[in-house]
Amino acid sequence: MINVKLRQLAIKLSKLPNHPCNHVELEQYQTEGDLAALWLAQIDGYDGLEGKKVLDLGAGNGILGHGAQLLGAEVTFVECDEDAAKLCQELGNTIIGRVGEIDIGEADIVIMNPPWGVQKHGADRPFLDAALKAAPVVHILHSASATHLPEGEIILEGEFRMPATYGHHTSKMGTTKIRCWRITR
Repeated sequence: MINVKLRQLAIKLSKLPNHPCNHVELEQYQTEGDLAALWLAQIDGYDGLEGKKVLDLGAGNGILGHGAQLLGAEVTFVECDEDAAKLCQELGNTIIGRVGEIDIGEADIVIMNPPWGVQKHGADRPFLDAALKAAPVVHILHSASATHLPEGEIILEGEFRMPATYGHHTSKMGTTKIRCWRITR
């Protein structure tokens, strides 16, 4: 069993290069190391990551997938933004392309913080569909107000901090309430 303390995991994840956040239409936001570590610890407690094959959909800078690697998983990163995908390629096997338009293969577990559909309604649908086809267990971070997700168990609730990244942001830092679901098929 991999023994990584939560604080050590958060520190390692916080040291990754930042997500480039190039495309507002992709709803790209950096997941903070503390939140990623806490969520991954919950996932590990429920499903055990060591030795599992994991897909990180919409991987961004690879923070979730890399955390799963540190907890013993074999991870494939899936990302369509070429700049972000370069960061993932430094961490391991990376598939470059849009979820829903490419073959992502199969896994034991999918982890993802997909676009929530704020910029484009239904932007998360290809992620949900692909994840549920690819793995029997799906872990998803989404807005706490989301009501359209498949039935699942909420394993973590909290706040997602969003620094002013795009032109439409009016304050330096915003937050939104999130939930992390565990969905099984």
